[in-house]
Amino acid sequence: MNKYFVPALVAAVLAGGAAAQVQQRGEQEARAVQAKQVAKAGRYRSVEASGQLKRGEQLPPRYRTHHYVVENWQAHRLSEPPRGHQWVQAGSDYALVAIATGVVTEVLVGQ
Repeated sequence: MNKYFVPALVAAVLAGGAAAQVQQRGEQEARAVQAKQVAKAGRYRSVEASGQLKRGEQLPPRYRTHHYVVENWQAHRLSEPPRGHQWVQAGSDYALVAIATGVVTEVLVGQ
């Protein structure tokens, strides 16, 4: 019985180690592919770093969270946003942003 058990146990241990190496290699390749995609697409430009918002650019997702959305646009002396748009505050600037895409359609600097 030990004659069959020991070789089977050794084979199982070796196969488990090989599977772990394959999985680790797959994860490394996935990270490399993701890094290439980010480099190819270009990182989002930090609005805080440059201090400028431009029409036609897309805001980073973090600026599209509820925290930055201006709900009381009248109190900030802003016009009513058209359907499908919302005002977003980034520092002292306001941007009128398309909700679905995050593309800036209007910028009011230092209001």
